[in-house]
Amino acid sequence: MGMASAQKQEGIARGASRKDGGTKMEEEGIRFEQGKLFYNTHMQLCRSFSSLLVGSLGGELSFLDGFCASGIRGIRYAKENPNVSSLDFVDISEEAAGLALENANGNGLESVQAHHAEFNSFMMEREYDFVEIDPFGSPAPYTYHAIRSFRGKKEGYLSISATDTAVLCGAHPHACKRVYHSTPLHDEILHECGIRILWKYVSNIANEFNFGIKPLASLSHRHFFKIFLKLERGSERALDSFGKIGYVNFCHSCGHRQSGKYGLETCPKCGKKPGACGPLWLGELHDLETIRKMKELNSQRDYSDKAKLDSLLSLMEGEVGMPPWFYEVHASCRRLNIQPPPRIDALIEKLKEEGFGAVRTHFTPLGIKTDAGICGFGRALSDSRTPNKD
Repeated sequence: MGMASAQKQEGIARGASRKDGGTKMEEEGIRFEQGKLFYNTHMQLCRSFSSLLVGSLGGELSFLDGFCASGIRGIRYAKENPNVSSLDFVDISEEAAGLALENANGNGLESVQAHHAEFNSFMMEREYDFVEIDPFGSPAPYTYHAIRSFRGKKEGYLSISATDTAVLCGAHPHACKRVYHSTPLHDEILHECGIRILWKYVSNIANEFNFGIKPLASLSHRHFFKIFLKLERGSERALDSFGKIGYVNFCHSCGHRQSGKYGLETCPKCGKKPGACGPLWLGELHDLETIRKMKELNSQRDYSDKAKLDSLLSLMEGEVGMPPWFYEVHASCRRLNIQPPPRIDALIEKLKEEGFGAVRTHFTPLGIKTDAGICGFGRALSDSRTPNKD
């Protein structure tokens, strides 16, 4: 990577020697200054996951680290992946832009530019192969201009973080309607429904620019969602993505789940009124080939979270091809008055014996994705319990 420089408000934000005793940090062998900026140690696994995804992509990638703060995310991508051909940072904080450049220089990276600018204004005249949106809170105010920046390309990649999970998951339903134009659900499948609302929002904006979306991976972890996608130009691709938008209906009385183009007024199993979540994305959350490449790449790296990442990727691999919801075992047992709850592995085995597909899900340790309906799932719950000893 070439000589390092930094841009400020379309001018220059120079990296400078620090005299304020900024905090020195280290992540996966990369040393950097935190300064007075926010740095979340709990996001290390996410950054490792993201770097694996970047490494799984072919070709050379010009990369923008949006909302860069200290720059650790972009620095890791560039240091760990030879397909990152150039790296730019952008942040509305002048301190962040300068510090990101300094940290990149300190780690031997060249051809680095750090821009002090407001993200949307900056993206008006910029073009990259891969754009990272990692704001504090909702990515909604920045998604349009991020996707717009690909208007001259046939394809491109986006990585989007959302930490407003309380909105997407239904704790603040009016805010979700206002920001994401969808009705959320606040129940045991809230995290999957929330990330699918985010996918729908992104897909709709991509359609405006004649792009379809190809989800590469979707991560729900702790307090955030992280989605990765490939934009693919073409009216057929855009319409194909549009066709994957619909609703997930969830009956709180009997536990029936059903997806479709519209919400239901009446549960077909018990006759009660179900909750309808949507519109949301009903297509796949992960690309199987990408997940498998990430697993192989993880096996070659010495990440501190290597085992966790392998387990996480294995769960995602199993989620491909499953319905757009899951069953939370303990909540289902309470609803169906089945006690004690069975062991998860025993329940999965029973479902498979009955001819259903069944896997664990990364959304919760107590969740199972299966194509069994509520009646079949209820029988398996009851039949897989360990008998009480007298």
